Amino acid sequence: MNIPIDHGKRLSRVRAEMSALGIDAFVGTRTVSLSYVAGAFVPWRSAVVVTRDYAGLVTMLLDLERLKDESWMSEISPYAPIPGMDLWDLVVHHIKQNGMEKSKIGVELGHSPRGNTGYLFATEYELLKKYLPDAEFVNALSVMDRATYIKEPSEILLLRQAAGMADAAIQRVKESLYVGITETEIAGIGEMELRRLGSEYHWAVTGSSEVASGYRAYYAMNGTTQPTPKIVQKGENIIADFHPLCRLYYSDLAHNFILGRPTAEQEKLADAYVQTAQTIVANFKAGNRVGDVHEAVMDKLNSLGYAQYTIPSFGHGLGIMGHEWYPAIIASDEFRDVVLEENVVEVAFLAMAVPGVCGMRLECPVLVTKDGGEMLCKTPLELSAVEV
Repeated sequence: MNIPIDHGKRLSRVRAEMSALGIDAFVGTRTVSLSYVAGAFVPWRSAVVVTRDYAGLVTMLLDLERLKDESWMSEISPYAPIPGMDLWDLVVHHIKQNGMEKSKIGVELGHSPRGNTGYLFATEYELLKKYLPDAEFVNALSVMDRATYIKEPSEILLLRQAAGMADAAIQRVKESLYVGITETEIAGIGEMELRRLGSEYHWAVTGSSEVASGYRAYYAMNGTTQPTPKIVQKGENIIADFHPLCRLYYSDLAHNFILGRPTAEQEKLADAYVQTAQTIVANFKAGNRVGDVHEAVMDKLNSLGYAQYTIPSFGHGLGIMGHEWYPAIIASDEFRDVVLEENVVEVAFLAMAVPGVCGMRLECPVLVTKDGGEMLCKTPLELSAVEV
């Protein structure tokens, strides 16, 4: 399917957010900034430089030819770790060349629980201030957070494509489960299906694909489980969580299985899980504040008696590679007052685990609409009991 991206329009959105902050130049280092501006996979430490009249990428020399082929950008400069050709030597050069050495420059300062976000390092910030002493530096995280927040129709189509890949991987796993299968084999079965359908990358935020079974599926407050060689036994529940990438756009789908018939306690948890998941999706409605969504879900959990067994975080942003956070559905000052808008995509997240009983996880991309959330993945929320 040919899904064109209007990169000029995308750049205009970035410049509009720069203008709102009074920024003359923007230096983006986060993965989301590199992906969104360059329109290509940029794995190495790199930077995009955007002004009113210029947009360029500075990236590792060994990736130059590939990015010249895959990115829409004509201004791509290669750097190498030698004096005069290092990344920040070239960034400073482009800023000066465009007459921005005395301007207001936005950079991406911050921190995150995720390890590969790409915030500006302290040493890099000091270098910029040293080599551009007359510039004013401001934190400009909102430039890319806001520019990437509401999805364009083409972006939603790509997110749907990725969601379909994730559905297929879960279905293939369901068809392949048996007593004695290992977690790593489950991951391989799902990943093979994703690759067969064209998935380009499986994100590294949580160690790529995630699979957990038995006791590993009900670690208290469990939300990250890389697969191990553990053998799955009859009666154990399984969490499978896949993250395909379609032309730089992610999906994120977790589903729950059990080998055999669930116990009464497991059925009770599974029912509470579905009710809570439905509450999350229904509240992904345009006009709702993040804080209101969080409160509604917590009210449901308290009424069901499972709040103590659930991670109090119910979603995160999703879009182009690197966009896996803004805004998170958590009770924090950072996101509480963010308003969900039409054509925003959030991953509905739910991790419920009762030690000794069962663990269940939901991750599913959801499109925010005026009537509530639309799940982009079509895999049912209900626990899948597999006959053995």
